[in-house]
Amino acid sequence: MCVRKEENLVRLESALTLDRKNMFLLPAWRIFASGYDTDLTRDVVESALRKHFASCGEITDVYFPVNYHEDNRIWKCAFIYFVGEGAVDKALKLNGSDVDGWNVSVTAYPFPENANSSGDVKVEGYDPSLSRDEILSAMTTLFSSYGEISPIFFSDRSVLLHIEGKDAAEKVPELNGIVIGGRKLVVRLLSGLDKSTRHPRRLRGGPICG
Repeated sequence: MCVRKEENLVRLESALTLDRKNMFLLPAWRIFASGYDTDLTRDVVESALRKHFASCGEITDVYFPVNYHEDNRIWKCAFIYFVGEGAVDKALKLNGSDVDGWNVSVTAYPFPENANSSGDVKVEGYDPSLSRDEILSAMTTLFSSYGEISPIFFSDRSVLLHIEGKDAAEKVPELNGIVIGGRKLVVRLLSGLDKSTRHPRRLRGGPICG
């Protein structure tokens, strides 16, 4: 049994040298856009904004909070998310331009400087015969290029970790599905993704919701 554990651990750690050159996430950017008539429907304004800013980059989300205290009208400001370098600079050049008869106002909405630099991660699928120390050693190696990990919870089937590192929460999902020692790991980010290509949705209940 000990020999088997050692062999599994060697395979686990040696497999971590795999080439990750094809693992990447496109940079995300966002802006505020306003100036439209809030009596217009969400679909009409979204269609106009997507068409107007299409040349700036790939639009991944257009989000309108809804003011439920004012007859469910869309909020006066929309959040527009892009992927691709230079998207915000291009969008800012459209500030004051005409969109179907109204002038759009554009404001950059940068993400916090340390967005996505920490998070909680759940890992499943490793060899349940490994000891806690062996699992922790393997996880340390697995996440070594992403940041420093701290164990939160261990079991023979899964481990919950906290990770700290530049853009760690953005990068660790790249590891989901990695095959190590003949086992396919499930790597799930449970919290920490503050910089993304979509605006977070809020449950209805407050005065302004999505």
